[in-house]
Amino acid sequence: MAQGGTFSGVFIDENILGVAYELDALRPGLVYWVGHPAIPEIPVSAKDPDLLDALGASGRDLIFITRDKRIRRDKNECDHLMRSAVRAVFLASTKNMDKSQMGALIERHWDDIVLEVGTQSGPSLWSLTRRDGLKPIN
Repeated sequence: MAQGGTFSGVFIDENILGVAYELDALRPGLVYWVGHPAIPEIPVSAKDPDLLDALGASGRDLIFITRDKRIRRDKNECDHLMRSAVRAVFLASTKNMDKSQMGALIERHWDDIVLEVGTQSGPSLWSLTRRDGLKPIN
């Protein structure tokens, strides 16, 4: 489970894998993704419930970043998210954004993500948009 006050990096969901590679170039050692060699328990094509459970159990204290709306809307996936105590940032309003624009959005708000989300205990849900920046989801 995530422990407030610590930050080990971010885990980028498979649905924005290209963003992970771009951010890893800017922040080596702080960006992870499905299939990353440092996290073998989360293989490529891991199902969201399995991914969330593994992130919560890993003790790595990573912040999960995704644009997958289904995780919040599907009861089973939402239950896994809450039980896993993962801190999650949902990229919202990114339908017309390419991976470079999404990466730039995360990079522009990196310090906010680390200081705001990284100091929270999980579960903790946040939204990140171009217009509103980083906001908690109640």
